[in-house]
Amino acid sequence: MNYSLILIIILLILLVGLLMSYFAFKLKKEEYNRTGKYPRGHYMGQGLAIGIAIGIPIALILENIFYGYMIGLILGTFLGSRNEKKHENELRPLTPKERDLRKKMVLIFGALFIFGILMFVAMVRFNL
Repeated sequence: MNYSLILIIILLILLVGLLMSYFAFKLKKEEYNRTGKYPRGHYMGQGLAIGIAIGIPIALILENIFYGYMIGLILGTFLGSRNEKKHENELRPLTPKERDLRKKMVLIFGALFIFGILMFVAMVRFNL
């Protein structure tokens, strides 16, 4: 199996995802400057990012990535939902552009996830 081809495909998908993330952040900043409000889900995303960052050291301490990641996701969900409720009056619904961009980002990162699973299965199956 040609590993350089696989790495190029993964790199391309990641670059497209990063490009989409750039446009999402730019759009969110423009809407925030216009309305003074963040979109729904903003604080949940922040909470999940913080939770995962907390979960990584926990995984290293426990020597089990699954438990660390799950603890981080649970903490992040708790923090994000608490902040969403706390700032409920400061949130606005997503604009149609934001909805479309989110759908595209989910598709791109979903494709990367599925590709990763397929590569893992291929590596296990063919002892690579």
